Amino acid sequence: MLAKSAQFPLHVWLPDAMEGPTPISALIHAATMVAAGIFLVARILPLFIVIPYIMNLISLIGTITVFLGATLALAQKDIKRGLAYSTMSQLGYMMLALGMGSYRNALFHLITHAYSKALLFLGSGSVIHSMETIVGYSPDKSQNMVIMGGLTKHVPITKISFLFGTLSLCGIPPLACFWSKDQILNDSSLYSPIFAIIAWSTAALTAFYMFRIYLLTFEGHLNSHFQNYCTNKNTLCYSISLWGKEGSSKSIKKEFHLIRMSNYQSFSFFSKKAKKAYPSDENVFRVPFRVLNNSGDFVFSHI
Repeated sequence: MLAKSAQFPLHVWLPDAMEGPTPISALIHAATMVAAGIFLVARILPLFIVIPYIMNLISLIGTITVFLGATLALAQKDIKRGLAYSTMSQLGYMMLALGMGSYRNALFHLITHAYSKALLFLGSGSVIHSMETIVGYSPDKSQNMVIMGGLTKHVPITKISFLFGTLSLCGIPPLACFWSKDQILNDSSLYSPIFAIIAWSTAALTAFYMFRIYLLTFEGHLNSHFQNYCTNKNTLCYSISLWGKEGSSKSIKKEFHLIRMSNYQSFSFFSKKAKKAYPSDENVFRVPFRVLNNSGDFVFSHI
């Protein structure tokens, strides 16, 4: 039952199950695979109630899973893996409710979470499909939230639906997950102060990592054009690389010097600095570069 519902410590298979198509991911996270373990525990709950130690163990495992899933979701760059760890955290809420004896609240949250998470996974599938037109068919790039951003004007309907799913999962009234999660948090306050603190703090973490996913995906500017342009080892961009590996910028060598210039700027052969910076963020993708290497030759490139 722990493995079927991705509870600690048998939770490691859940992110790897995201390799399939996104509609299948939405299905297994919403109604079939992970929900089966929760439903099984709910069906045989009268047998567990006879033994109080079993109920305490179930609630303890659920509390650990709630916090562990939320903290793992904070560190994900893959949008589907982030949603997978979010599912793990919400399943921990259901297991915590079952351990406290809140049978109805656990199944209520199972249903409300299914609708919200299916909406989020279908939205992520639309985002991934849109990113493949830019970066090609590469899950490491098309699912990477670091190179996303500014997709609101390209997929506005997906953005609205994803926002509603995010608000619901965060527990914003009057959306569905608010009513079920509020009941679980209230029961945890009556059951144990320690479990209540962990459950309430994880609810705040849920809002943080879900809005992190939303903002990295839909707000700001599209970052896929800016990959591999960081060459200074002392900068923060180099130490925290886009692809998670040090020194991953391979297209520009370290001995090259980039000089950003507009079409109206003049350049002196003996000067390595442009006279003015490019003022507009809207035209940043059309800025030409002059690359000066050690031998004194110029290489022209254009983004």
